[in-house]
Amino acid sequence: MSQPSPRIVPVSAILPTRNRAPILARFLESLEVQDTLPREIVICDASDGDDTRALVESIRPRWQQRFGDQVVWQYLLANRKGLAPQRNQAVAAATQTYVWFLDDDIILEPGCLKHLHDVIAKDETVGGVTATLINEPYHPPGKATRALMRWFENGHVRDTYASACVGPGWTFLHDASLEGPPLMRAEWLGGGCTLYTKAALPVPAVPDHFEGAAIGEDLAASLTVGQRWKMWHVRAARCIHDSQGGIHKRSRRALADQGLRNRYYIMTRVMGRDTPRDHLNLALMLGFSLLGSMRRPSQWMAGLQTILGYAQAAWSIATRPAHV
Repeated sequence: MSQPSPRIVPVSAILPTRNRAPILARFLESLEVQDTLPREIVICDASDGDDTRALVESIRPRWQQRFGDQVVWQYLLANRKGLAPQRNQAVAAATQTYVWFLDDDIILEPGCLKHLHDVIAKDETVGGVTATLINEPYHPPGKATRALMRWFENGHVRDTYASACVGPGWTFLHDASLEGPPLMRAEWLGGGCTLYTKAALPVPAVPDHFEGAAIGEDLAASLTVGQRWKMWHVRAARCIHDSQGGIHKRSRRALADQGLRNRYYIMTRVMGRDTPRDHLNLALMLGFSLLGSMRRPSQWMAGLQTILGYAQAAWSIATRPAHV
């Protein structure tokens, strides 16, 4: 018995990747069995070898045999290595109405794209919709975190912090529970599995100067979109984020340096918060998170590297603010 033909929607799947052909292959396998497919797949490859190109060349004929010219592939060699410039290069090449930000280590559950597209296509005021990462669920904050959130929001208390972005850019994950409303307003959207109206995105789509892991690039893009467009978390659109390591994740000091510089950029340039209290809030956020990660002696060395990275970033911000 033949499989029913999938629905093809005007979506460009945006896939930056580097040296992770088996991981990318797993994602493409989960995409191929979806009941709804993007009209375009744009892969921007910064790999050091030819494994990813060979993977695409081996998979594309099978897709063409099954779906004909309904699904178009673009394979791009990265002009510059890094998540941010690769994502921007792919978005610039995309031709469809909607662009689907994806990490190559995502594994789609059935119907994921269908649920995302059905929401965004029915309301022209929606700029972005994000899926549920079922293995990265929202957990209600504890008393200490709630107290800090009240400080950030001048005493305001929320019923839930799911999908929230508070203060200088403290983000909370989306609610992965199957219970609750099908749509939840989102103050920020992740980059792992999020569908945007292409016209809603800034140009470039994400801050192009963000290096390596581009920490916060998804926050910067979604906060910009959210200034003028509605954004939703679509509970029924589900996937797994099997987060993989990479060269850019090996140095905790470098990650801390990038993270602080990027968060400072988001707070001051994207959110427009640059008062002394905003700077204090950023320091409180970083210090609170750091203390939470150093509860055991075995974590102290990693914490020291983080502190050194923060110091390096603070020096860059103080001496070269135009480049942050």
